[in-house]
Amino acid sequence: MTHPGSGPVAPTPWLGRVTAAGEWLLTFGLAALLAWTTLGLGGYLAETMIVSSWGVWSLAGLAAVLFALRPRPLRWAVLLPVPFLLLALGSVLWIAPAGWLAWREWLLWLQMWLVFAIALHFCGTRAQTWTILGTVLGLALAGVAMAAYQRWVDPQWMMLGRTQAEQFAGRSAGMFGIPNSLAGLFELLIPLGLVWAVAGSVPSTVKVLSGWLAAMFVVGLVLTGSRGGWLATAGALAVWPLAAGKNWRRSLVGLVAVAVAVAAGFTALYFFSPAARGRMDPFLTGEFEQSRPILWRVGWQIWERAPWFGSGAGSYNVVFDQHRPSHFRPEPDWTHNDYLNTLSDYGAVGLVLWAGAGGAMLLLGWRQWRRLRRELRNDRDLLQSWRWKFGLWLGLLAFALHLAVDFHTKIPALAYLGSLLAGWMLREEAPAHGHHSVAAGWRGAVLLAAVATLGLGWLRADPLYRAEGLRRDWRWKIDKLAQGEGTIDQIVPPALVKFQQAVAIDPRNGQAWGDLAYATALSWHVTQGNVLAIGRRAEGAARTAITQCAVMAEFWVHLGVALDMQARHGEAEEAFRRALLLAPHSAEWHYYYAHHLSVLPGRRTEALRAVATCLTLDPGNAQAEALRGRLADDRSPK
Repeated sequence: MTHPGSGPVAPTPWLGRVTAAGEWLLTFGLAALLAWTTLGLGGYLAETMIVSSWGVWSLAGLAAVLFALRPRPLRWAVLLPVPFLLLALGSVLWIAPAGWLAWREWLLWLQMWLVFAIALHFCGTRAQTWTILGTVLGLALAGVAMAAYQRWVDPQWMMLGRTQAEQFAGRSAGMFGIPNSLAGLFELLIPLGLVWAVAGSVPSTVKVLSGWLAAMFVVGLVLTGSRGGWLATAGALAVWPLAAGKNWRRSLVGLVAVAVAVAAGFTALYFFSPAARGRMDPFLTGEFEQSRPILWRVGWQIWERAPWFGSGAGSYNVVFDQHRPSHFRPEPDWTHNDYLNTLSDYGAVGLVLWAGAGGAMLLLGWRQWRRLRRELRNDRDLLQSWRWKFGLWLGLLAFALHLAVDFHTKIPALAYLGSLLAGWMLREEAPAHGHHSVAAGWRGAVLLAAVATLGLGWLRADPLYRAEGLRRDWRWKIDKLAQGEGTIDQIVPPALVKFQQAVAIDPRNGQAWGDLAYATALSWHVTQGNVLAIGRRAEGAARTAITQCAVMAEFWVHLGVALDMQARHGEAEEAFRRALLLAPHSAEWHYYYAHHLSVLPGRRTEALRAVATCLTLDPGNAQAEALRGRLADDRSPK
């Protein structure tokens, strides 16, 4: 998108030096943002996102200033994600049942767009591009080293002093918490390395280095044990000869070569790697994974209830309990399918806008590399060649394929990296130099948008991330009490303080209010204080949580407990029943209801039925077994 003006004008020397320094500051800032977010468990933790989000807001502000000082043509592709962003913002404001979750998701969408816009317009010199690309390649190599360490030295090791979950035993996650996320990093880069490695006109040293990097990333991909990553990468590589072949014979030969190489690789893995064989056997025997189809079916059911605009931004986990199958106990955050997740949350309109923007980017990238190929650009300048664009296109294609079975766009580091590569794929690699006269209104609009972005970061993003950072770990510690990790007097008092701080920072975080109600009720077991006063404080927190999200069963349970503490058993009964309507197959809430009934005269039989329901849903629930034993003893003759 170009703008009317008087044409190129030579910038003054001081302006040229200032903007050049600013572009390098933007380059180093973007590289640092990618390193910080990737090495911090992929940026998933709110504590990491406090810094990451301010990094994005600051980079966007700097980019706006550089644009005002030295305008450049705006690429119209930057507008592709805007319709979805506006729709999603409307969903946050008017549809989403849990505003704090909706805002967190939308803010990540916004950050993705800003990184895309920066990559599309700035840091475009060879040195600047190589600086950022070198950072990305270095991070991927670090991921390979970490994956090897996890596989052969310490399988429990993770970044930030955490330990790996048992469900990922035998698989490597590198600097991420999830192996599939590490696979997402490798699948973005493997095609680019292979494309450069086989290019005839590329210098031999570059070919060798590119081939070695691709081989290392393939090793890392294997260590993740990500079947989705394996298949997505293989699928993108299979497209390579079909897309790049100069005639149908060469395309067919190339396709056969890729198929043979992939088949040989999978065969070698099957016979020489027990871990890989364990990942492949279920597919070969027809024993497909059971959890993902359940998550997908629930996502479809949610969409059917609101087909046009969905159930609201970030709402899948919130409404999942209303559709939870009776035998399914895991707590999913997302559907493990970004396309279906978008359909569920934003409806058919949202999916069309979201997938349409991504599809349009891939289509434009296709046209870009084919145009460069027709122009016979010098392949010895890697960043000016069609192979650079083609490698990026294949990596993004693999990424898009993997989204059908995973949630890469919910992991900040992968969201940033995907946006970065998309911006590189669509930008012009030989931008016009000099000063472009742009209407003052456009400059003012860009600066105003930057100020609005910084204001949004200050007023909404920062308190949201800080509150969530205070809340999450301490709620996890409280949940671990049931497993014998820690004691209630060690965990609950400091947790109570953290939750109070969290709601003071972000009063709209319903989960923080719910956790505050939970910890307040538990604090009675520590202080043995005035049960009525503690119950009233817990009730206040629970009711505030419900005002923030009335469809979360957990908040109604906390309210029921608080009312029971005040001997308001009739009101408590209504709260527990409301919770069970919202989550009919949650074993935990049936246990709470059974406990409520167990203290009421003449309700022992109902309590036993509620306990039986809990144990049907969760046969190993030790608390429910103990409660059933007490109720049976109370009923037996003395």
